[in-house]
Amino acid sequence: MTIGKISIYYPSPRRQRPRPATTSCVAPPATAAGVNADAAGHPSRSEDATQRPRTEKIWIAPSASVASRRPAKRSRGAFRGAMVNPRTRREIVFESTLERDLAYILTTTPSVVDVRDQVGPVEYVDTDGVVRQHTLDFVADLEDGTRTAFAVKPARRVGPSGIGRTLELIRDQRPGVADRFVVRTGDHITRDRAVNARLLHRALRGRDEAHIADVKAVASTLRGCVAIREILAASRDPGQGFMAVACLIADGVLEHVGPGRLSIDSFVRPRRTTGTNH
Repeated sequence: MTIGKISIYYPSPRRQRPRPATTSCVAPPATAAGVNADAAGHPSRSEDATQRPRTEKIWIAPSASVASRRPAKRSRGAFRGAMVNPRTRREIVFESTLERDLAYILTTTPSVVDVRDQVGPVEYVDTDGVVRQHTLDFVADLEDGTRTAFAVKPARRVGPSGIGRTLELIRDQRPGVADRFVVRTGDHITRDRAVNARLLHRALRGRDEAHIADVKAVASTLRGCVAIREILAASRDPGQGFMAVACLIADGVLEHVGPGRLSIDSFVRPRRTTGTNH
């Protein structure tokens, strides 16, 4: 409103913000089981969760690797790393993707009791009479009491490296190191075997004994080969059952039948032989 040269402004009334609802100090009503409920009488989600059985797990740090040397952390054109043996809770180091994959295969093979990495250096005398040293990639202790030493190489480097002859000399001159000496390449360490081994490794690290016992009871009735999905259909918790089947394969109760990657369509049967094909 304007009177002459004087303008008069009337302030608009202030809007009052709604006050937040006050928090009641009275506990919500309880159900017959003594669980707090909401206004509709349904148990609250947080309270309902506390009524479910829980399994407490304590994380234990893995022990250090027993390797005679640790791979360099940085190396151009090479792959370095470490993993944990789920059976012994000990670190295993590797220097290539092939070594990594073989480490997963060995640590999830039922007949393998323990795996030592970077064993040595082992002294031997070559064909020219020169004393040399060689570090074995892995030495596996088997359940039959024998030991197998592994050298890992790409197939194209086996011949030029002379690794076959080196292992023969060590076998003849140092019989106490291992009972068998073998070379493993990508022809043995296939991608499917490596993928399956990593699956078994993950199952072992997160194993649930209750689910394993449930599936094991079903597996004890097997006669011959059966698809994993049939075992899961007969178990009480199919969702957790697949990883339980993976644990039973790693434990040597079941064995995967046929090639390919492990899935619910894969076939398994009760384990028949220990086998040494690593």
